[in-house]
Amino acid sequence: MAKRSSRAGDPATNPRKRVKVVHETATSEEVHTSRQLKQLLTFDQDLQRARHGLQSFKGFLDVLNGQEHPDEDQVKLLTEYLESCTPKNDDPDTTYLPDIMETWSLGAHSNNDSIMSAVPVVLALLLKFVSQRFDLTKHGLGIGRTLLQRRQLDLIARNLVADKSKEFIISPTLRLLRELVCFDGGALAKPVFRARNHTFKSLGRNMQIKYLGEGIEDSKRPSARTNAIRFFLSALKFLHLEAKAEVLSQKEIGPALMKYLRDDPPLLIFEILDTLKKHVLKEEKLQGAIKARLFSSTNLFRLASLYGYQHDATEEGTHGSVEDVAHEFLLDICTSPSAGVLRSQSGFYPKDVDPDSVLLLDTRHGGGDEQGLEGIVWIDKFKDEVPVRNLALAEFIQTLRPWSSLKQSQLIVAIFKAAPELVAHYFINKKSFTFEPKLSTTWIGYAAFLFNAIQLPIPPAFGHKSGYAQVPPPTSIMLDNIIPLPLNQKVLGRCLVQKSDLAPFFAIRLLVIAMQKLQTALELHREAIASPKSLWTESSRRLVDEFCQRTPSMKEVIATYRGISEGDLLQREAASRLLRLYYEVIPQVALMAKFDVSPFLVIAIKRLDRLRDSPQDQALSLIELENLLAIAGYSPGMKWFSKAEGLTLSPFTALLKVLVAAPEGVSLGKLRETIGFVAAENQLLAPQQGYRGFMPLFESIQVLENGLNQEALDVIWGFLDNVASRCATTPIKYLEMMQSLAEEARPAEGSQLSSVVSPITLAMAEQLPFIVKTAAIEAQKLVARFLSMHLGYSKAAAEDDGILRILKKRMSACFTEKVARKQFKAENSVTLRSDVRSYGADSATAEGEAQISEPSDSNDVLSQDALTDILFVPLSLNKDNSALMKWSSKATDELIDEGYASAVVALLCSDHLSIRKEALTSILKIAVRVQESTYDEKEQIWLLLSELAESAKPEVEKGPLPTQIVAFAAHALDVLKNPLHCLYSKVNVFLTRGPVWGMDRLPLVHEILQEEPEVDDSYYASLSWLLSYLLDSLQTPEDMALFHKRRLFERLLSLASNPYMRQNMKTEILKIVYRATVIESGSTTLVTRFGIVSWLEAQRSSSSGSGHEYAVYAALLRRVWDTCDQERVGNWSRQGVKDSLLVEPQ
Repeated sequence: MAKRSSRAGDPATNPRKRVKVVHETATSEEVHTSRQLKQLLTFDQDLQRARHGLQSFKGFLDVLNGQEHPDEDQVKLLTEYLESCTPKNDDPDTTYLPDIMETWSLGAHSNNDSIMSAVPVVLALLLKFVSQRFDLTKHGLGIGRTLLQRRQLDLIARNLVADKSKEFIISPTLRLLRELVCFDGGALAKPVFRARNHTFKSLGRNMQIKYLGEGIEDSKRPSARTNAIRFFLSALKFLHLEAKAEVLSQKEIGPALMKYLRDDPPLLIFEILDTLKKHVLKEEKLQGAIKARLFSSTNLFRLASLYGYQHDATEEGTHGSVEDVAHEFLLDICTSPSAGVLRSQSGFYPKDVDPDSVLLLDTRHGGGDEQGLEGIVWIDKFKDEVPVRNLALAEFIQTLRPWSSLKQSQLIVAIFKAAPELVAHYFINKKSFTFEPKLSTTWIGYAAFLFNAIQLPIPPAFGHKSGYAQVPPPTSIMLDNIIPLPLNQKVLGRCLVQKSDLAPFFAIRLLVIAMQKLQTALELHREAIASPKSLWTESSRRLVDEFCQRTPSMKEVIATYRGISEGDLLQREAASRLLRLYYEVIPQVALMAKFDVSPFLVIAIKRLDRLRDSPQDQALSLIELENLLAIAGYSPGMKWFSKAEGLTLSPFTALLKVLVAAPEGVSLGKLRETIGFVAAENQLLAPQQGYRGFMPLFESIQVLENGLNQEALDVIWGFLDNVASRCATTPIKYLEMMQSLAEEARPAEGSQLSSVVSPITLAMAEQLPFIVKTAAIEAQKLVARFLSMHLGYSKAAAEDDGILRILKKRMSACFTEKVARKQFKAENSVTLRSDVRSYGADSATAEGEAQISEPSDSNDVLSQDALTDILFVPLSLNKDNSALMKWSSKATDELIDEGYASAVVALLCSDHLSIRKEALTSILKIAVRVQESTYDEKEQIWLLLSELAESAKPEVEKGPLPTQIVAFAAHALDVLKNPLHCLYSKVNVFLTRGPVWGMDRLPLVHEILQEEPEVDDSYYASLSWLLSYLLDSLQTPEDMALFHKRRLFERLLSLASNPYMRQNMKTEILKIVYRATVIESGSTTLVTRFGIVSWLEAQRSSSSGSGHEYAVYAALLRRVWDTCDQERVGNWSRQGVKDSLLVEPQ
């Protein structure tokens, strides 16, 4: 058997073994002389000895750099060495430190990593020390120029592209470059940049060689990433603008800088953010596009990762926390236009939408106002997607978590404020988080974020640069800014019925600020109503309708308010404020809820009595009371002068008691205004006095309150309650009494008197004998003192002195006790002599909220343009021919609820026979579709449309259907679709009377004006509906003739003369009068047939001293004259109308 052959027989076939690499520890020695140093650094082919010399030089430089005050002998040694190495000539191509440079070149040629690392270390340390010594600057510049020679640049570039594992080579080279850039204030920065193909080579890659150890890197041994970043930041500080722009334009720089930011040490993060802020963000001449490229959405997200920075920042010093600094930095980037990220935008108008050009195009093609918002092709396109200009910010904010971080929430809100276009876009795309009530910290954080987002102001003109545009913004975008998408009717309803207090509290607060923001948006719409009016008016209606669909019904809010405990004053205040806003912002919804505020008002008054010892709680309860009072002002069924169960006084007197006893520092303006309004409306005061007539009564009680205890004052409060109740019940009785006293007083005075005294003062005189009979002596003295002061203050308020003297005489005779009579006379004389004069007409109350002063006749003059803004209402029955095509593609509920059926009905007034016939056919088809549907009120809607069609058939051929019939049908549709409407039963009764309507009648006018309302407190709601319907019924001279025939203006003008009529109702009647002046010959008919001039003059004279109300009547009177047939009116009145206008009070 043959032997096996040896494996080592053939060297070529032997496997190659891995070469063992051994890093020998470098040796060094102390340096004592410059000669020794030069010998150590002399070029030597033996790399071991060369490394020994470099290591010795490094140790020497470490000692120099580590000393606060370097040893002068060592400095002299180094200087001598540098002088010995200085080239003899000034040739720029000469080489400093030639031995070291040769050694570096040899090490690179031999692939000796130790030498390739040691030379940059030594040179970086040398430049670091030399830069601190002014006398060595020339040597440093020489070394720098040597390093920028081609040979050394190649060596630098080779070091920079070394394998990532050879960080010991890359890091020293980066430190060397940083020293080069920073040397002598950046003297070498420009040549370093010129050599960027070598010096900036692989910078992006080297920025990503991060520290791989546990924890955070040691600041004394920075990683290659840290050194690369510091070199980059130094370049930003010292490079000129063009060079800086080119460096920042490198696409790999930004991502590499931000990629591992979360793992960087705190000091490096501070340095990065500070340098970028000072030398990039605040560099105004740097192009925004370059800044935007650096701060892309991805890089912004990496910056935002610092919100969760975990490393302990033990060396932060005065910087603060990393999270705080990063937050401030992100705020600057995202909200400052100069930072390049935030782009110009148009607020609520989406990208690529021009709201000023669309209308011009439509008008040119015969569209425009007649089509309304439906004619704007883009108006409904942005419900599911909103194009934005700030796309980077839009992508960035989607990555944030505002529910878990307060600072992230603040950042998003700040971005929303700077770029309102992003609000709707954010909530449309952020569907991962709902607002379903779950009591967790996450839900609470999201609720707080939504609160801050809703609180943001609406930009001026909705963000349009050149004022209000011709076309309003899309309704969906406005709505998403007012009440964001996560807040819908279902979710908010669930929040309100939660058993815990927190969820309803947040829901109520969110609804309050949303309602306030809607109020602001509607005010902006009113400001924008110039041209075209119909678009902005229609937009406001659509906005209110869609807002109501996204918010809970008022009944749900009322139920929540009822369920709030008595002790939760903060919650009660918020809920009452929300209910008040329902009445003020969307009254059409509030008036349908049939909210009886009386019991809540009683409870609030009782609570105030219990909280006298707690000023803070009493202040909160007072705010709630003010809100309830405002609601009561909208409720005509409020019984102000009837004692409720549990109260010894009527609500009016109880409120007066609250006003008098309120603690100092509490705002009482609304409470005082409400009491004055109720007193004036119920004729406790003379009509000419207005609210000022209330002040003598208040001041009299105030003086007594300061000197007497509560039990003693109960006599006065009982007396006042009785007097006020009687005066409010039978005001005519006391007005007649005042007239008889005036006739009695005039002969005694011998001159014409004002004949003005508050009816409540007359009631006091009438009821005084009855209280004197039953009251004790002390009570009589107290009543005498009160009446005496009241008469004195009444005289100071310019009430009729003659009548007051007669009353004083009669009151004095009523007191049987001499002590009481003496008290009455003495107190009266004191008041007249001193207190009244100090109280004068210009003296304000303690709170500075009201004054007693004569009404000035010099009211502000109201221009005709201003009058138009107040009283002009665009025609709401728009004849939109496109409705004939639109309705067929809509669902049944959309036909009724969104007004498509009403739009078809309006076309019965069209001037074109073909359109009227098509509209009649469409109405019959709609009626059939409704009857066959599952719509809740389908039978009533079908009956209404069928009767309308039956009534219109014989009239369609003759001409347009009478306006009042079409207006009634459109408004009746709104009633029938809501069974809770106050007129629901009346409309149904009307429909069951017969199948055909009279074309010369005004349906339901008599029923509403003459009959009692179906619900006690629904009179004003019914009246508001009627006035709106009548306003739409008055559009043509034929309509004016019908109003004349049915004597409708007499009814309306007498209605407006009712002292109980609210001012907003009077304004609605004035709008009808104004509409009549727009119609041809309408003003002439008003003057000659209805006595409008005398009526306006009477209303102006009794305007209660209100300058605005006075000016409106005066301006409307002027318009009537300007628009009438002046020659005919002059002959008819024998120039009386003209003369009355010429002597108009100035």
